[in-house]
Formats: sequence, structure tokens, C-alpha cells
Amino acid sequence: MNAASRELKQKFPKLIANIVIAAIFTASSQLAGWILKGINADVVFLLRIGLLLGAGIFLVRTLFDALTVTDKATKLLLKRVGIKKEQSKQRIFKDIICIVATLLVVAALGPILNGTSSINPTLNEIMTYAAMALILLFVYDIARTLYRITENKANGLANRISSSKERDETNGK
Repeated sequence: MNAASRELKQKFPKLIANIVIAAIFTASSQLAGWILKGINADVVFLLRIGLLLGAGIFLVRTLFDALTVTDKATKLLLKRVGIKKEQSKQRIFKDIICIVATLLVVAALGPILNGTSSINPTLNEIMTYAAMALILLFVYDIARTLYRITENKANGLANRISSSKERDETNGK
């Protein structure tokens, strides 16, 4: 079992539980507004805001778990596509090429599928959503790569500033 499968197996129940709890909080907020119409509007407003904040907390937890799973899945998919750990500029360029290739394939398959049977609308939707998912995955990888580049540059700058400050302090200040 690879790392992505293990991660998904470990995080999937957490993802589902957090989504369900967030949905319960959201539904409770809507029900509170409907059931408690006759009570003071400020109290109902505060209750609904509190319930929506609770839902937001669980959605943020879901997002963090989903990002770790997405990170592992992205690494696995990119390895299968042939994009390995390389120089950052080359990796971003390959991601952009994959996005363009995905768009071209979807554009080429659209007219071909239009002439087929009554399943056409469903196939077009599946193809569109699959293409969107792939494009989002590649955009995510580009953002992650740019974040790493920026983080490395910022850390290098911070190290240079701190080392120069240490040198100034030892030399006579």
C-alpha cells in the first residue's frame, strides 16, 4: 500500500465526519432561525452566528485534512504523468503544458462526443468535471511550487539578515 492510499484510508473518516458535523451545525443554524422566530432577534442572530462559526471550524479542519490527502495524491499523479522533482521553473512549465494539453483534449473530444448517442450530455459533464479536476490539480501543484520557491527565498533572506546582525553585534556593537 502506497503512502497516498494509507493517507486516504487514515484521513477519509475524518473528512467525512468533519463534513457531516459542519452540515449539522449549518442545518441547526437554519432551524434555529426558523424555530425561534418569536424570540428576540438579537439572541437568534447570535445563536445562528455561533452555529455557523462552529460549522466553519469543522470546514477548516476538513480543508487541512483534504490538503494533506491532495498533496500526497498530487505527488502520485505527477509521478505517473512523468513530472518528477526537478528545477522549479521546469516543473511549473510542465504543469502549464499539462493544463494546455488537458484543455486541447477536452476541446477535441467535445465535437466527437456530440455525434454519439443519448448519453452525450452525461459524457460531456463527466469529461468537463474530470478536466476541471485535473486542471485544479495542476494549478495546485504550481501554487505549491511557487510557495516553496518564495519560502526558500524568504528563509534565505531572513538567515542573511540574522547572520549580518549577529556579525554586527560581535564586531563592536
